[in-house]
Amino acid sequence: MSVTAAGLRDRLQNGELRGLLVAPIVLFDLLVFVVPFGYLLRISLTERTQRGAFVEGSWSLEAFQYVLSTPTLIDSFLFTLWFAAGVTALSLGISLLYAYAIWRAAGGLRVALLGGVLVSMLTAIVVKLFAVQQLFAPNGVINQGVLATGVIQEPLALINSAAGAVIGQLYIVVPYSVLAIYSVLSSVDESLLDAARDLGAGRLRAVVEVIIPHTIPGLIVAGVISFTWSVGSFAAPLLAGSSAERTTGIAISDLLQQNFDWAAAAAMGLLVATTVFVALAVTYGLLSYTGGGTDG
Repeated sequence: MSVTAAGLRDRLQNGELRGLLVAPIVLFDLLVFVVPFGYLLRISLTERTQRGAFVEGSWSLEAFQYVLSTPTLIDSFLFTLWFAAGVTALSLGISLLYAYAIWRAAGGLRVALLGGVLVSMLTAIVVKLFAVQQLFAPNGVINQGVLATGVIQEPLALINSAAGAVIGQLYIVVPYSVLAIYSVLSSVDESLLDAARDLGAGRLRAVVEVIIPHTIPGLIVAGVISFTWSVGSFAAPLLAGSSAERTTGIAISDLLQQNFDWAAAAAMGLLVATTVFVALAVTYGLLSYTGGGTDG
């Protein structure tokens, strides 16, 4: 046994069996990511036709030309970028405050705050969006509560609007952003904040100059999570927005189900995927620039 174990160890050190060890991971990546993406690319390069989904065996850039020359599709893509940027900015602000509250809390309060995040993550998206509709509808709890104060005279348009789409998307992405930021905050020594206060810094200045710099890697990761998820958003704009909030996800769904134009839908999907890849590349560069951690 010892001879066999020694021989196996030598072969591992020489790299003979490393390929076998990584083979399952490579196979998984091929089946789950590379093959579907390759199929999507192939469909996007076929000819469009009104007699089916696409012309099999054909090669054409017609689908890309159609996507890039159709005003409604261009408007959908530009709206999606605006939508994703807005959701990302709001998500970072909300998530930073919530993660900071968890970090400063102790005992049962910290458990409750973390539990709220985990419960939200484990709740189905459709259930969360149904809750958004009930809370922010004209006769919902939020509007009725504000109306009771006399601040407004009629319900706010918080649902079936751009605001509703943004609120619904925030319910989806904020829990993940909170955990991304908190994972970095949890490694920060709280005595740094107390030391800054002892040196005369106010609470806000201590947070801005001491805590925020340490959370930059977490903020970057939270930002890319919020942005990439929002670029491909479908459920929130569909269920909580109006017909004006037509994201690329909804546009692709219409191309597939209503127009039966698979080539154009695939081309639109590749446009979204390219946007996500660019966001990931920028994130990787920013993390490399900041050191990817909290050192310094």
